[in-house]
Amino acid sequence: MTRFFYTPEIELYDFGPQHPLKYQRLQLTLELLDRYGVFQTMPVEAPRMPSEEELLLIHTSEYLDAVKTLSAGEDVPEAHNYGFWELGDNPPFAGMWEAALAYTGATVCATEAVLAGEKCAINIGGGLHHALPSRASGFCVLADPAIALEMLKKRFKRLAYVDIDLHHGDGPQWIFYQDPDVLTVSIHESGQWLFPGTGNVTEIGEEEGRGTCVNIPLAPLTGDEVWQHAFETIGLGALQRFQPEAIVLQMGSDPHALDPLGHLHLSAQGWVWAVEQVKNLGLPIVALGGGGYNLTTVPRMWTMAIAALAGIPLPDETPETFSWKADIPRLTDQQVPALSKQEQQAAQQFAEQTIDWMTANHPLWL
Repeated sequence: MTRFFYTPEIELYDFGPQHPLKYQRLQLTLELLDRYGVFQTMPVEAPRMPSEEELLLIHTSEYLDAVKTLSAGEDVPEAHNYGFWELGDNPPFAGMWEAALAYTGATVCATEAVLAGEKCAINIGGGLHHALPSRASGFCVLADPAIALEMLKKRFKRLAYVDIDLHHGDGPQWIFYQDPDVLTVSIHESGQWLFPGTGNVTEIGEEEGRGTCVNIPLAPLTGDEVWQHAFETIGLGALQRFQPEAIVLQMGSDPHALDPLGHLHLSAQGWVWAVEQVKNLGLPIVALGGGGYNLTTVPRMWTMAIAALAGIPLPDETPETFSWKADIPRLTDQQVPALSKQEQQAAQQFAEQTIDWMTANHPLWL
């Protein structure tokens, strides 16, 4: 059975109308899943709030106090040291603490479900993969994927974090950079062109964790075929070599060709292929959302991913009762903007360089 955790309180995680992170993407995804009848098979479960002890698995008490204070509308001296400023990626807002607790609580409950023996549990409102123990970053306040990984250690010895977001999954990478029992795998647009500027192939972990960090940076305008080849060769290859017992899967939908924040060139069906490949490994999965900033792509991609994880077949044509039927007539892309032969060759060449370096130098391949 696949379980799905969600509360509308997650939608209160809102940095304002000018910010690219839109809570409507969650509302539309929930509506589309509902119109398809998915929740008749997989009911929505309300999560509990996480405990302070669970937050302290990753975060410092000083940082948590700063988030609470800013959330209450009070000043924190040099708040930018914690990643917050009005004109930055993470402008503080009233109720920020409670909203961050809501999405983190759904991840905690999904993790508890997997710890109790479920094969898969989902929090589409989670996956905030840039937050660090004492710093907010990249729209992320609490590091729910890292909390999930730390919690899973109660039952599983070897874990993997798999990140298919447009952006490098830097939070889990750095948090577990010296941990020999957690493999982090991130496929993303190279930091040469995109925030957070990290995720190079040479970031392989250190000390006891050397060899447990795998990055697959790719060039702008990388399409389905090249992206899938890189993920299959390096991402799945690393998982096969490491042999984890459970996976935290971050399903950022922003690699899509129409996403406004990046330059990868995937179709919806090309991206969801990776979700299917991870599911086919047969391991317990805590599945989380992540990035995605085009309201016509995110709902259908997450709907496809959730249906794939739950083993629920869906017709490609969206239901007539869906309020965005005119904007989202199908789940899959009939076409994406065409790439020139030169653009395709440049992306392929960059990907081959990444693959060649990894297979020749990364400890997992040596």
